[in-house]
Amino acid sequence: MLRRWWRLPAGTRREVRRLSLRGRRHPDPQVAWVAWQWAETVLPVGAPEPGRWRNAVSACFFWLQIVVDLVAAADPVDAPQPRWLDRRRARRILRLGPPVG
Repeated sequence: MLRRWWRLPAGTRREVRRLSLRGRRHPDPQVAWVAWQWAETVLPVGAPEPGRWRNAVSACFFWLQIVVDLVAAADPVDAPQPRWLDRRRARRILRLGPPVG
C-alpha cells in the first residue's frame, strides 16, 4: 500500500492532505481508496491513536536527530523520516471513514 501511495503524483498527495484538513475526501474514488489504505498502514486498526503529546515528543526527537546529524556530518541523503507527520495525516484521513463505492 505504501508503494501505491508514493506512486501518486506529489500534487495529488498534497491535494489529499489539503482536503483532509478541510474534512473532505479526494473526489477521485481510486485516490481516496489509496489514501485510506495508506492511512490504515501508517495507523493500523486497533493501534492507539497518537496524541498531541506523543507527536510533540516525536517531532522534538526528529529535529534533534537532524541537528545531531548535521553536527556529526552525517550523509544528508539518509535524512530521517518524519513519522509524526505521517501519523497526524493518517489520523485525519481515517477520521473521514472509508470511501464509499
